[in-house]
Amino acid sequence: MALICSVVRYNKRPWTLNAERRMHYQSRAALAKEWRQAFFWLAKVNQVLPFEKAVVIVQPHYVKGPRQDVDACSPAAKAAIDGLVDAGVLITDGPNHVIEIRYMASLPDSVEGLSLIICQPEQGENHERK
Repeated sequence: MALICSVVRYNKRPWTLNAERRMHYQSRAALAKEWRQAFFWLAKVNQVLPFEKAVVIVQPHYVKGPRQDVDACSPAAKAAIDGLVDAGVLITDGPNHVIEIRYMASLPDSVEGLSLIICQPEQGENHERK
């Protein structure tokens, strides 16, 4: 069986957990809203099909400077995943539908951004707890 995946990428540097800790709550809310809406519209415009269950792979891209820690972009990733839920790509972001989130090391690129790679779990992959 072929692995089914879709990629949604927003070409803006993702904010980090450390930056979020220093933000005023209103600034953080505005940033989360921007990212949520961006991923909603990117999924809609690119006609990303819905997933019953998904593994989400988070891949930040950077142009220069130090590479961020692997999970540093988790606030941006959370807002992006919420946007995919709003767009109907994911039913919810709860554990029955998003069964795994993988954070990849940041990748050198010509444009900063964040990609979410949404994949159907492989046949026989069981993440349910008994």
